[in-house]
Amino acid sequence: MKCFRKIIAILLSLVAMLSLCACGGQAAISGSTETTGSTKPAKDPNTPLCDGKTLKILAITSSFGLNTTQLLYDIAKAEGATEIIVGRLYISGCSLEMHVGNAKSNANAYRYTKISSTDGVWKTMENVSLAQGLNDEAWDIIFTQQGASQSGQLGTYSNYVEQLMAYIKETKKTPTVGYVWNVLWAYQQDTDQAVFHNVFNSDQMFMYQENLRAAKEKVLPTGLFDALIPSGTAVQNARTSYFGDTLTKDTYHLNNLGRVIAGYTLWSILTGKELTEINVGPVSSYDLPIAVELTDEDRKVVIECVNNAIKSPWEVTPSSYPAK
Repeated sequence: MKCFRKIIAILLSLVAMLSLCACGGQAAISGSTETTGSTKPAKDPNTPLCDGKTLKILAITSSFGLNTTQLLYDIAKAEGATEIIVGRLYISGCSLEMHVGNAKSNANAYRYTKISSTDGVWKTMENVSLAQGLNDEAWDIIFTQQGASQSGQLGTYSNYVEQLMAYIKETKKTPTVGYVWNVLWAYQQDTDQAVFHNVFNSDQMFMYQENLRAAKEKVLPTGLFDALIPSGTAVQNARTSYFGDTLTKDTYHLNNLGRVIAGYTLWSILTGKELTEINVGPVSSYDLPIAVELTDEDRKVVIECVNNAIKSPWEVTPSSYPAK
């Protein structure tokens, strides 16, 4: 279960060595809010970011981050966590560039949703700034990502990862245990989304691979994250099972089954524990109110695709359950 973090640590160490050689032993700093050409060691890959009992996580995200975290509260509770807070600062389709612009202008541009173990109910506030959300709770973990349509487009990253993370670290008032990056899934093959056809050649596997390439080339080398969440690989693994290419509600946003897969991938990375059973019961969400109840075989598929994604985050592992 520690393989993904070990890969991160090894890659970051190599990048750090190259950076020191190129810069004469000193990291290059450009501007007051961005860092280029420098890295820092990742957190010890054997140290989980969550003890499984307490979880306080804030997502700064678009709708794909909502999908990944939508069932996280239910999963954490089912897995025995007793103190849970999940918050999301959200703008539909929000890119890294938009986040950075909102940070610089202190824009009250976000919808802020939060659920806690105090009452177990999602609450929503409109017109919230990044600073307000960052300082609303003593967050242990900050989660972020690129916007879905930009995720596999390397030219959309610039130095926005560095700028956003610098703002987060300068603005939050409480210590944070860790920072995580969400590596997104590709759209369903039959989507009518223009970016899928115009940028990714109407090819799901190409979009998936470009999402991974951006994470490798634009996120890992910054050294700013303690873990990457291979939600895209977990979803792609599951698509090789009898689930097939049916894990979205609209060809790009995950349905409840897809959200179980993404949520457990996130939970497993945060806790550092191999997934051995699915304890969450029938699940539904605000936009998909009909509960999905997993069969015993469905649970085996979810366990398999999540564990394989964490063991081999940069490639698809075919499911051993191709048919019922």
